[in-house]
Amino acid sequence: MNNNLGNKETMADNIKYYMKKFNKSRMDMCNALGVKYTTFTDWVKGNSYPRIDKIELMANYFGITKSDLVEVRDTLTEIPMSNIVFDDYFPLHYYSGLSAGSFEELLEAEPDSVVYVPIIFQGRKKRLHAFKVNGTSMNNVIPDGSIVVIEDTHNNAMRYSDGTIIIAFMDGTATVKRLYSSGNQIMLMPDSSDKSHMPILITQEQQLIIIGKVIWHMNPEDIAEKWY
Repeated sequence: MNNNLGNKETMADNIKYYMKKFNKSRMDMCNALGVKYTTFTDWVKGNSYPRIDKIELMANYFGITKSDLVEVRDTLTEIPMSNIVFDDYFPLHYYSGLSAGSFEELLEAEPDSVVYVPIIFQGRKKRLHAFKVNGTSMNNVIPDGSIVVIEDTHNNAMRYSDGTIIIAFMDGTATVKRLYSSGNQIMLMPDSSDKSHMPILITQEQQLIIIGKVIWHMNPEDIAEKWY
C-alpha cells in the first residue's frame, strides 16, 4: 500500500487546496456531501478521516480523482518575475520551438531562449532541462505557455510516487502528465479543466522514455513580462 494513503493531514491539506481552488465554502461542502458541519470541520482540521463513499463524493464534486484527495500532491513553485533578485537565480537556456521529433533532438536542440531558475536548483547533481508547455492538458497545475524545468532522470532506474508530474517521450512527441503505475501498467494522466483530455494507457508495444520530473515552472504572464 502507498504510504501516502490514509493520512489525515494529507487529506485535510488536499480538501483545503481544492476548496480554495474551486471557491467552495465549508457549508457548500456539507450540503454537497450530506454531512454535518462539525464532521466536515474535523476532516479539514485533520482530526478524522472521511469514509470511502464520502471521498468518492468529494472527488466527483470537485471533478478530480480519489487519488487527488488521498495522496500527497506534487507542488510546483511558481515565482513571479517581479519578485526575482537575479543574484538568487541562474539562466537556463532552452529551445522554445520543439514539440516533436526524435528523443535526441528534444534534448540537444540549439537553445534560443532563456529562463531564470532559482539558484537552489543549480547544485542538483542531475542535469536540468527547460521546456515550453504547449496545450491545456495540465492547466490545473501548469498553464498553457508555461516554462517547466525538469531534473533529468531518463538514465536512472528510479521509481516515482503516483501523481508525480513528469515529462515523457513517446511516439515522437514529448508530453507533460501525472504518472501513475500499478504492476506492469503505466498511466499518464492529464490534470486539466478541459475534460476532453483523456488518460494515456501505455501498452507493452509502446516505448516510453521518462525524461525527468518537473521541479519548477514559470507561468506565461511572467514570461511575457520578461521579453521586451
